[in-house]
Amino acid sequence: MTETYSPSRSSTFLSNRLSVLGTPLSTARRTTGSVGSSLYGAGSGEEKIVLDIGTHTIRAGFSGDAQPLYQGTLFGSYSGRGQMGLLEGAPSGIDVTSVDDETLDVLVLEQLRQVFSEHLLADARARKVAVCEGALLPVRIKRAVARVLLGNLRVPLVTFYPSAVTALMTSGKACGLVVDCGHRGAAVVPVFDGRVMGAYVTSSPMGGAVLIEYVHSMMQQHGRFRRFGAESDESVGSALTPQIVEFITRKLLFAAPQTSEDVVRAEDEWPWVRLAVDTKDGRGELCVPQWLRSRTYELLLEGDWRRDYKGIISALMECILRVPVDLRRVLVARVAVVGGVADMPGFSKQLIYELNMQLQREERWLALAKCVSLAEEPTAGAVFRPSDRPWIGASIAVAAKIGGVDVRRDDFDGYNVPDWTSGY
Repeated sequence: MTETYSPSRSSTFLSNRLSVLGTPLSTARRTTGSVGSSLYGAGSGEEKIVLDIGTHTIRAGFSGDAQPLYQGTLFGSYSGRGQMGLLEGAPSGIDVTSVDDETLDVLVLEQLRQVFSEHLLADARARKVAVCEGALLPVRIKRAVARVLLGNLRVPLVTFYPSAVTALMTSGKACGLVVDCGHRGAAVVPVFDGRVMGAYVTSSPMGGAVLIEYVHSMMQQHGRFRRFGAESDESVGSALTPQIVEFITRKLLFAAPQTSEDVVRAEDEWPWVRLAVDTKDGRGELCVPQWLRSRTYELLLEGDWRRDYKGIISALMECILRVPVDLRRVLVARVAVVGGVADMPGFSKQLIYELNMQLQREERWLALAKCVSLAEEPTAGAVFRPSDRPWIGASIAVAAKIGGVDVRRDDFDGYNVPDWTSGY
């Protein structure tokens, strides 16, 4: 099995499928006939602009559309100068904890200005904006987004929606457990009657960033590289660039159930996937072991004991223990798995399977284990990609005139923003 990777054609090669970790993709353009019309609404020509801002990825489009028109890395290719000097963006995003507010505002302004002018082709002053905020989005970024939209771009109104609520809307549900698997970690958010139960939210540091680190470490130990024309393998060395590691993480990983044969199979008995790659010393084949492709997802579910990181299943169990007893059956029967990491084929089903097995280990949870299922109907199929669900739900909510929390330009003081974790 051979696939070809080349940095010169990576933009085309990687844009055929949604990025697991939110790398900028080619912008989907509206056709002339779609302007002023929408899939979910009548199309009055006054659609709001919908922004889905996560800890790593930003998506943008118009309300009523079936998918966002733009997706990119948050602060990925932008720079800003503030009190602490010049801050350059990075393809994997930046850590905002060490960034002052002035620099953060500049970064947000640069990115949102480009989104409005180049990707959405819309005048910000004439459009209301709906912001779908991720469960782990820092409040500092939220304040910066509000300051830029209402102050710099002069947007008349910003409406905030929790991503957990909008994600469930895509399944037609108003209550359930939302597992948001993002780049910086995973959050388990219980939702009842369309309201986030903030007191029972749990989280895990196991996300896309940990996944990339693990793939890089395993490839350094178990990967192989052979130059074209050479007779023997060598260490991966310089052939394992950050771009190739991210490509492996996004394109080659999948979640598969473990069979009895897999348990007794030695590592050298697994097949290999061969990638043709370009290095500074020439071309060659990078060999990726099959067990790395199909078993890596277990790290996210079980956690990393070396760093004392609890897994997503532990976060789920902790959330189930916290919520009121009379809501447990209702919530576990509607589990929605969203986020960029959840785009991994088979990940949602394996998460449900592992949760079911964890509940069956104790007799007191046997009855609850029988209720565990995904929020979407089994016969409906995968209508929406997990990473797009929060944005699509916000698009539906705006088109259907389902209210969020509004902040008007004249009422904003530059600091206070709605915080759903504290009951708004």
